[in-house]
Amino acid sequence: MLPTYKIQMLNIFWSSCVNNALEALSLMIRKNVKLLKSSVNIELINNIPKLMSPEEVTTTLVYTTIAGQFKGVIITSSSLKGFLKLMDILLNKETNYYDALNEENKSSIIELGGIINGYFITSLNRLFNSKFDCERPMLSVNPYRAVEYFNFGNLYVEKINVLTFHSNFNVEDVNIQGKLILLLEESKTDMLLETISQNIKIV
Repeated sequence: MLPTYKIQMLNIFWSSCVNNALEALSLMIRKNVKLLKSSVNIELINNIPKLMSPEEVTTTLVYTTIAGQFKGVIITSSSLKGFLKLMDILLNKETNYYDALNEENKSSIIELGGIINGYFITSLNRLFNSKFDCERPMLSVNPYRAVEYFNFGNLYVEKINVLTFHSNFNVEDVNIQGKLILLLEESKTDMLLETISQNIKIV
């Protein structure tokens, strides 16, 4: 559990990242996107799939792994139905045009998720005055399998904790729920806090 003052500092950084990403999503789909709630904590990597889908609803995610001063993963997730609704809007289709993943909408979902995740990478690059390497975005319909490829280690043989930033959002009018998640190495928490204190104005 992180102390309150550390959570407050990390939330300032995270809020900036999330607001930029949701503003970009809003512009792309021409809909209002509302941030619902955010949290920052230390989580066991094995618990992340449950965080993405607390009600065990089928979850689809686009994730981007990053490497540089620390390892991390950026995730945009929603229900499959939610992503398909976004594709109806983004690709100018009639409502419920897409009822399943196909080659057309799959590539568009990956592209959309990659653009959103890219805003977080840009924020990290600016904060650390560095350039993080990132893999191409990946699509998964199985969060429990996806975490195996997050490059934090073997989660079945060792206890792996990650610094977890998490926000829920809603696309108004069409009621699409989604999540934005950033996972970073727990061991780099203090380094991140020090960089935030040097580069972000704390009010």
